[in-house]
Amino acid sequence: MKKSKIMLFVLSIILIMLVFTIIFLDYLLSDRNVIKGYFKSETYGDKYGFQHYLEYYKYYYEPKKDADFYKLYDKVNKENINEIKLYYNNFKERMDKQNRLQEYDFNENIIDESDYFILFDKNNRNFGKNYAKYYYYTLYFYDTNSHILYVLYNS
Repeated sequence: MKKSKIMLFVLSIILIMLVFTIIFLDYLLSDRNVIKGYFKSETYGDKYGFQHYLEYYKYYYEPKKDADFYKLYDKVNKENINEIKLYYNNFKERMDKQNRLQEYDFNENIIDESDYFILFDKNNRNFGKNYAKYYYYTLYFYDTNSHILYVLYNS
């Protein structure tokens, strides 16, 4: 009787630790710049990529989620519209070189001052290395008209 209680206690502790490990791993592996609450997503990855690869994601949201992007993302303004378009053009060129334009449907003309974005470019945060512009970046762009988050990942 006493052994079974100890065994049950040990199994309970192991189960609790397993649950916390799964929750922690989910937290570590999730992209915290992709706001939760999307109802649909599309993923287009480079299945042959090893060191240099492209990934294109789309996340669909209900209009009520627009306010969540205001909290985390930067507002698009006149000064950065062209810069954002340059990243999209670079990404499109790379997709074309890989014969993957059928996966890429972004229209740069949707970018306006009502939208939000986050840009990570290793050229700006080089960590002691010199990276050329457009070499390694992630661009999150949320279009408030369609309520779609577009994510470009170029490595």
